[in-house]
Amino acid sequence: MAHAWGSFDAGMDAYALYHPPSSGVEIWHDVAEMSSALQINSNYTVVVISRSPNWLCEEFVMTIRSVILLPYCPLPVNTGGKREMWQCAETLRSLGHCRILSAARKPVGTGWTPQIISQIRAEGYEVVLREDDHPYPSLKMILGFLWGSFFTLLSEGRAFGHANPYHRWAFPLEWWQKHTTDADLVVIPYSYWAYLPTPCPKVLLLLDLWSNTTWSNRSREAREISGCDLVVVISKDEEIYLHARNILHTHWSPPAVPRSNIPCPTTVGLVGSGSAVNREGLEWLIKSTTKHFQRFRVYGGLAKYAKGDMFDPVGAYADDQQPYRECGVILMTTTLGMGVQIKSIEALAAGRAIIARRGAMRGIPPGEGAWIEVDHPGDMVMAANNLLTNSVARKTLGIRAHEYYERHLNSNKIRADMASVFTSLAGQCVSAPEIDPSTHDKRRMQ
Repeated sequence: MAHAWGSFDAGMDAYALYHPPSSGVEIWHDVAEMSSALQINSNYTVVVISRSPNWLCEEFVMTIRSVILLPYCPLPVNTGGKREMWQCAETLRSLGHCRILSAARKPVGTGWTPQIISQIRAEGYEVVLREDDHPYPSLKMILGFLWGSFFTLLSEGRAFGHANPYHRWAFPLEWWQKHTTDADLVVIPYSYWAYLPTPCPKVLLLLDLWSNTTWSNRSREAREISGCDLVVVISKDEEIYLHARNILHTHWSPPAVPRSNIPCPTTVGLVGSGSAVNREGLEWLIKSTTKHFQRFRVYGGLAKYAKGDMFDPVGAYADDQQPYRECGVILMTTTLGMGVQIKSIEALAAGRAIIARRGAMRGIPPGEGAWIEVDHPGDMVMAANNLLTNSVARKTLGIRAHEYYERHLNSNKIRADMASVFTSLAGQCVSAPEIDPSTHDKRRMQ
C-alpha cells in the first residue's frame, strides 16, 4: 500500500488519496472536499497523515460487496472449473463481503452438504441457496430439467449450448434480483447466465465458449457476452477469438498455480483424467514404434487406460505435487478440447522438462523454448529418451520452464491483477466511508 509523505505548513491532518491505476496521489486538507472526490472515484486507498514530532497515520480500506454465482458446490476443488470459480471467490472475499449464490439440487446444483456450507461460512462467505427461497422447483425449472434429462439419456452433450433451458432456467429471476440488489460487483461463471440483469458492474468468468463445441446461436451468445462489463478468460486463444468477434473488454487470467522448487528426477510421467480427449492423446502416444528407455508413469483416471509395456499406471495421487515430485519429465499429449490445460501450468510451475504434442500447450503465450514440441509420437518418445540420458538438457529445460512461468504465469501477479481489475470495476458503486477527523484512532508509524 502506498503512502503520501511530505511536509505541510499547516499543523493539521491531510488526506492522501492514492489511485493505483495511475499511481497518482492527491492531497486534501478538507474532509468534505476529500469525501466528494472519493464519491466521484472510489478506487482509492485513503491515508490520513498528521504532522507531529512523529508521523502518524490511519488507513481507511474500502471494501467491496460482491456476489458470485456458483452453480454447484466448489469444494472439494477437484476439477478445472471448480478451481477457477473458487480462485475467483477467494479474490472477491479478500476485497470485502462476498455472497455466494448457488443451488442445492438439480437443476445444476450439487455437492452442498451441511458440513461444507459450515466450512465456507466459517471462511467468511455468505451462502444463499436457491432452495432457501424456493423449496419447490418452478414450472420452467421442471421443464428445463426434463429437457436436460432427455438429451443426457441420448448422450448428446452438444445440446447443452449457451442458451439451453436446463441451465438458463435454473435460477428464478426474482430470486436473483433479490440477492444482487445491494452488490457493488457481480461475477457469473459460464455464459449461460450472462443475460441476468445486475444493478452494478457484471463480470463474466468465461470457462467455456459453447459455440465452439455445442449447438449454440453464435450471435445470441456474442450479444449476451457483450452485455457484460468485463469478460475474464483463462485461455489466450479464446481472448483472441472474442476480439475477432468485437468483444474487446476482456482480461486474461489463467489458473493461478504457486511455483514449486523441487528436484528433477530421471522419471517420465503423464497426468490426466480418464476423459475422452485425454484418452485420445494416450492412444496417439501408443502409436509410437520407437523403443522407450523406461516405462512412463501415468497418474490420475487416465491410468486405467494405460495398457502395455510402455506404461507404469499409478492412478490416483495424494496431492497435486506428487506427479511432479516423482517425474522430472512430463509428457503433454492432449490436443482436443478447449481452454487451458491446468496440467501444463502445473508442470511449468514445478519447473519440469516438458515434451508437448503440437497444440497441447494451448491457451497460453508461445513457448519461447520453455518446452519441446513434437508432431509425431515417435518423436516424443525419442525426446524423452534424450532427456533421460542428458541431465544438463533436462535441467536446462526445467529452468526455462520456471523462467516462462515467472514471465507469464506467476500466481501472485495473476491474483493481484484480478483483484485490481475487480476493485476498479466495483469502484463505480462503492460508497465513501464516513470520516470524522476528531475521532481518528491513529497508530504510530515505525
